[in-house]
Amino acid sequence: MTVSHHAILGLPRSGKTTFLAALWHVIDAGEVATQLTLDKLVGDHTYLNTIVESWRRCQEVPRTSMAAEEIVSIHVHETATGRKSVLRFPDLSGESFEHQYESRRCTQAYVASYEDEGGIMLFVNADRAVDGLTVTDLAPAVAGDPSVANVQATPWSPKVVPEQVRLVELLQFLQRPPFARRKRRVALAISAWDAVADPKPSPEEWLRREMPLLYQFLTNNPESFETRLYGISAQGGDVKTANRQALLQTTPSQRIQCVGPDVAPNDLTAPLIWLDGARK
Repeated sequence: MTVSHHAILGLPRSGKTTFLAALWHVIDAGEVATQLTLDKLVGDHTYLNTIVESWRRCQEVPRTSMAAEEIVSIHVHETATGRKSVLRFPDLSGESFEHQYESRRCTQAYVASYEDEGGIMLFVNADRAVDGLTVTDLAPAVAGDPSVANVQATPWSPKVVPEQVRLVELLQFLQRPPFARRKRRVALAISAWDAVADPKPSPEEWLRREMPLLYQFLTNNPESFETRLYGISAQGGDVKTANRQALLQTTPSQRIQCVGPDVAPNDLTAPLIWLDGARK
């Protein structure tokens, strides 16, 4: 039986670790109906138990540094069809993705992780500062506005490049050697979906509005990427506010929000089911 190996891609603070904690709890606890059944976990159980315990207590999930990365793989099968898949979290910190963008280099292990059949879970965070400039932002400087005349220019570095530009570059790497050129499914998870103001747009509308370059890249490269978008709140709300007490009174799995096509309430496994659907 063919096994799909799905990869995780996302920059620091994009929600990967919190997603992993919530996903492991949902599959393992059996509090809500899911379409996947756990086969085994490969990786450091101690580390996983630590982040899951923080998640259950509605605490901020500890951020992973590059020096303390844990390679975690969750092996599951789809209950209805028996199809097996593996979700691999090779870089929970996201810092090695930043390093790859800056250095234009990657490891052989990273290349090998994309050789197997499978898709990509790509994470972006809705609760973030705007890190790009528009034509409107630049207009005062272009027009010679005296209020901006004495602003000191900051030397350029890769750190100041907008998130969506870096993500497009990381995806473009997959379109040329040493990576095998093939069509991949991309489940784009917009994390911290609870932070999106009401009335909430659809995940597609949000991406088109907030990250137009990334949206246009995915839309205009259908030969390389087939994309489906999901709005995900793995915690269910901001645990740094008074809302935490209400979250603590809710069954952990039922705090989760997942919005998108063919999604049952609280089921974080829906993006994985769609990624596996390429093998139907």
